[in-house]
Amino acid sequence: MRLGRRLVYLLSHPDHVKHVLQDNARAYAKGPPATRVRGLFGDSLTVVDGDRWRRRRRHVQPAFQAGQHAQFASVVSRATGEMLERWRPLAERNELVDAVTEMRLLTQTIIIRACFGDVSAAEVEALGRALDVAVGHTDRRLWSAFGWLEVSAPAAARYQRALGAIHAFVSRMVSEARRSAPPPGSLLAALLASSTTGEPLTDAEVRDELKAILVAGHTTTASALAWTWHVLSEHHDARQQLEQECRALLGGWAPGVETLPRLGYTRRVIEEVLRLYPPTWLTARMPVEDDTLVGYTIPTGAIVLLSPYVTHRHPAVWDAPEVFDPDRFTADRAAARPNYAYFPFGGGPRHCIGSAFATAEMQLIVASVAQCYRLTPVSGARVIPVVGLTLRPSPAVPLRLHRRRAD
Repeated sequence: MRLGRRLVYLLSHPDHVKHVLQDNARAYAKGPPATRVRGLFGDSLTVVDGDRWRRRRRHVQPAFQAGQHAQFASVVSRATGEMLERWRPLAERNELVDAVTEMRLLTQTIIIRACFGDVSAAEVEALGRALDVAVGHTDRRLWSAFGWLEVSAPAAARYQRALGAIHAFVSRMVSEARRSAPPPGSLLAALLASSTTGEPLTDAEVRDELKAILVAGHTTTASALAWTWHVLSEHHDARQQLEQECRALLGGWAPGVETLPRLGYTRRVIEEVLRLYPPTWLTARMPVEDDTLVGYTIPTGAIVLLSPYVTHRHPAVWDAPEVFDPDRFTADRAAARPNYAYFPFGGGPRHCIGSAFATAEMQLIVASVAQCYRLTPVSGARVIPVVGLTLRPSPAVPLRLHRRRAD
């Protein structure tokens, strides 16, 4: 295809995706397409290339190692428990909740506390509002053919104020951590600790990574969770099987990281939701040298698009690809598929650094909610996928809360 003066190639077969992300990854960079998100992500791991990326990955990787999972799980459990308690009077009054809004607020609270420790509710709310404005602005422009045009002065001013508020908060937290000590177990502490070996990260680099984690760490998970509640509300058998598994294994107790491997069906539901509605639905690469793929020459400077949304529905790989079937992800069936038939978190050297955190977070939240509430759809509500920074359900996912009685 052509996009202005650039050639654009959309690759959909798993073998071709593997070629770009893994086999010949050195020949591809994020490049100019990443500039549209630089306002949100700065010069973070998400955006930079080459030696800068390799150095940054070495510094950031320890913050997401398995040793951090128990601390992260405690943050997830606490925030989820607070949400479930807040839902109690809503359920008693038979009020609706919007899964999109609720999951956004929950995942914002989780990622802010995971990054910075026990932040006050007022600060979480203020930072969440700034994130909403900044992400919303980027959403509206990211995939627009006219996204490069200047926007109205009021919209641009709101965006800049939001970015300023995010930057000021993160800068203050980094400065306080440098002066005294970062909150134990926080991602900020892990980033600063990783800077003690070799050439340390500068304060600007730490700030960029934290801002990227704040954005990526809540937008993708919130979208996936909202889709999960929507899909389960429409598939009663899957919902009942998931509820039965959670009750049988957890008995009303909050799940911990040690219980996640036993929640196999819950995990498969989440994986199938990520197949149908991958939050990162499209990603772009640019070849830094001419490349050849199945007889086609992809020239330097072209744009290569990879879409999990498209590949996850490839008829050569998936039977009945539009059908919701969590058992696609049993060990036997998953092993029979080619690599990169399924890549909701990317792949190769640039595989999402927080994928294990995100998957565990979704399992913990779904298992906790399913034991306390049944979420049922509202008659006549229409939910459609909308693209932006993530693939999210729109305009809302209105659900009715039914509180479950303890066994």
